[in-house]
Amino acid sequence: MNTSAVVESDAHTGITILQVFKGNVKVMVAIPAYNEEVAIGSIVLRSRKYADKVVVVDDGSVDKTAEIARMAGAEVISHKINEGKGAAIRDAFEYAKKTDADILVLIDGDGQHNPDEIPLLLSPILNGEADVVNGSRFVNGNGRNVPRYRRLGQEVLTLATNTGTKMHITDTQNGFRAFSRKTFGCFGFRQNGMAIESEMLMDAANAEMRIKEVPIDVRYDVAKASTYNPITHGFVVLGSVISLISQRRPLMFFCVPGALAFVMGLFFAFLAFDAFNATRNILIFYTMATVTCIIVGTFSTFTGFILNAIQNIQNNKYFCL
Repeated sequence: MNTSAVVESDAHTGITILQVFKGNVKVMVAIPAYNEEVAIGSIVLRSRKYADKVVVVDDGSVDKTAEIARMAGAEVISHKINEGKGAAIRDAFEYAKKTDADILVLIDGDGQHNPDEIPLLLSPILNGEADVVNGSRFVNGNGRNVPRYRRLGQEVLTLATNTGTKMHITDTQNGFRAFSRKTFGCFGFRQNGMAIESEMLMDAANAEMRIKEVPIDVRYDVAKASTYNPITHGFVVLGSVISLISQRRPLMFFCVPGALAFVMGLFFAFLAFDAFNATRNILIFYTMATVTCIIVGTFSTFTGFILNAIQNIQNNKYFCL
């Protein structure tokens, strides 16, 4: 990789920005967008400074997102209907492979991310330090400007995702990321919705990719009104993440609770026998609790072992295409 670089200091943010000039490394910036006509032009224009190609994946927008993106110099991939962020990211990766990009940068189209921070994400890949670079609002103790309700939701989703990855990522729901070419075939893209952020980290961990986080800023004064209730949406994403964990870590998800249920069944059995010896009466509650816990525990444990065996077979066949 032949690249030249110079370090500049941003007077407004105080952040040291690595200004990467394009050489033999082809950088593609992809912007998943849905009804982002207000901000998309600015994001495209500012991203073009750091990329050989800027691609907007217009996910069924009903406004002028696609038109403005083209006017700003982006190539546009259009979905006829809104398929979800996961589907947009899938198409971005497919296009990156098709056009032989060396690095793919994902950035949201709503104006919350700063395109001038793209070099911060490129640097670890160009220097051979990482395969995936994750922008983080919370690394190094940052994130003071994040609204409290958002921070709480992010912490819950981050905890759930880290359970599935066995890693410590501080900001698992951030859409500002960079990927080296070797990772392009390593993602399953089974999630079409916002849980794609967690799924990609789980896939990256499963493929033993090198993941590095870099601090970024996120603006909250430009966010448009969400189509979904934030609490409802958060629970939907959490449910999807939990489903992913059940698939990726079945021993923890099924066997551990199953073993605990089985032990509780034995405890209730002891109480039932103890009560019977003392009163010669069969206590229905203890008996039913014993049967229920032992059946649930046994079923859950065997389910975990079976799913783990299936996952091991899949992992043995696993490779990045």
